[in-house]
Amino acid sequence: MEQSKMTPSLVIPIGLMLFSFFFGAGNLIFPPVLGQQAGDNLFLAALGFCFSGVGFPLLGILAMAINRFETPDLMAEPVHPLYGRIVTILCALTIGPFFAIPRTAAVSYDTGIMALLPAGMHDLGLAIYSAFFFALTYYFAINPSTIIDRIGKVMTPMLLLCLAALVGCAILNPMGAAQPAREAYASVPFFKGFLEGYNTMDLLCSMLFGAATISAIELKGIKEQKQLTTMCIYAGIIAAICLAAVYCSLAYAGATSVSVTGVVASGGQLLNKISVHYFGNFGKIVLALIIFFACITTSIGLSTAIPDYFTKLTDGKISYQRFVAIICLFSFCVSNVGLNNIIVFSIPVLCMLYPITIALVILNVGNGIFQRNKHIFRACLTLTTIFAIFDGLRAAGIDTGAANTFLASVIPLYDIGFGWITPCFGGIVLGFIWKAFATKEA
Repeated sequence: MEQSKMTPSLVIPIGLMLFSFFFGAGNLIFPPVLGQQAGDNLFLAALGFCFSGVGFPLLGILAMAINRFETPDLMAEPVHPLYGRIVTILCALTIGPFFAIPRTAAVSYDTGIMALLPAGMHDLGLAIYSAFFFALTYYFAINPSTIIDRIGKVMTPMLLLCLAALVGCAILNPMGAAQPAREAYASVPFFKGFLEGYNTMDLLCSMLFGAATISAIELKGIKEQKQLTTMCIYAGIIAAICLAAVYCSLAYAGATSVSVTGVVASGGQLLNKISVHYFGNFGKIVLALIIFFACITTSIGLSTAIPDYFTKLTDGKISYQRFVAIICLFSFCVSNVGLNNIIVFSIPVLCMLYPITIALVILNVGNGIFQRNKHIFRACLTLTTIFAIFDGLRAAGIDTGAANTFLASVIPLYDIGFGWITPCFGGIVLGFIWKAFATKEA
C-alpha cells in the first residue's frame, strides 16, 4: 500500500520543488558572467561550477537522506555535538537572514524592477518592493504543508518555461563566438569555476533543504525509511539535472554574448542585455518573470527550512511561525543595504564555510567507509577548519603575514583558494592511522 504512493506524479513535483528551492538569485546572475570570463575555456569552467554548485549539493541531500538525519547538526556529531551545532547555525545564518534570503529580494529588484524607475526612486522602490517580497514569502512559508503543490506544481513550471524561452534562443541562435578566456579562467578554469560555485550557496542550503524535503515527503504520508530515502534520492537527481542544464545554458549564453553586449560585470545587467537582444522590450518582462519566480521560490524554501531547524533547536519554545516572522523582517532590513554590499560581505564567509561543509558531506556520504568514526572525523575536520579559516581571511583581504607566505610555499593549491584540499584528505589518512592505534591500545 505504501509503495503505491511513490509515483512519478509525486516524485517529479518534489524534485521540481527542490530545484526551485536551490535555484535563486546567485544561480541566475553568476553563470552568465562566468561564461563571458571563461570564453573558450567554458567547458572546464562550467564543469568546475557544476561540481561545487550541483554535485556537492546533491551529495548533501543524499547524506541527509541516507543517514536519515533529522537535523544537519548530526552530520558533525562524531567531532563534537557543539561543533556540529556551531557549523549548522553559521550555515543557517549565512543562507538565511544574513546573506542568501536578502539577496533574493535585492537581485529580483536590481534586474527586474529598478530599470523601470527614475534614478531618484531607487532606494524607496527597493524598500517598497522588498516589503512586498517578504510579505509574500511569509504568507507561503507559514503554510509548509502546501509547498509541494504551490511551488512544485505551479511556480517551478512557470520558471522553467520562461527560462527555456531565453536559453533556447541563446542556444539555437547564438549572439556570436566565444572570446579568449580572461584572468584566472585562462590558467585554472576548472578551479576558478569551482570557486564561483560557492556563490550559489547551494551546498550550505543542501542539508537544511534535505531535512525540509524529508518533512515535505512525510506530510504526503510516506514515512517508511527505505521508501523515503529513495524518494529523496530521486528528487535530488531531478533537481541536479535541472540545475546543471540551466547553469550550462546560461553560461553558454554569456560566453557567446561578448561581441554584442561587451564585457559586463553585473550578471543582472548582462541577462537584461541578452533578453532585450532576443525579445526587444518584451525581453525585460520575460527576465523580470524569470528573476521573480527564481528568487521568490528560493526565499520561500529558505524561510521554511531555517525556521524549522531553529524551532527544533529550541525544542519548540519559540514557534515556527515566530521564527518565520523574525527571519522575514531581518531579511527585509538587510536587503535594503544593496546587492553589491551583500555579495562583497558574503564571499569571505563562503570561502570559510564551504570547505568545512564539503568535508562533512564527503565523510557522511562515505559512511560505509568511514563509519562515522570520531578519530577520522576529528582529524579531517580539525585540519580542514584551520585552513578554511585561512582561506576566509585571505578572501576578506586580511594579511596573515609570514603564515600566509609559508603556507603558500608548502601547501598545494593554497594560492588559488584551495589550501584546504590537502589537509582535508590528509586528515582522513591521519584519522585512519589514529583509529588503528586507538583500536590496538583498546
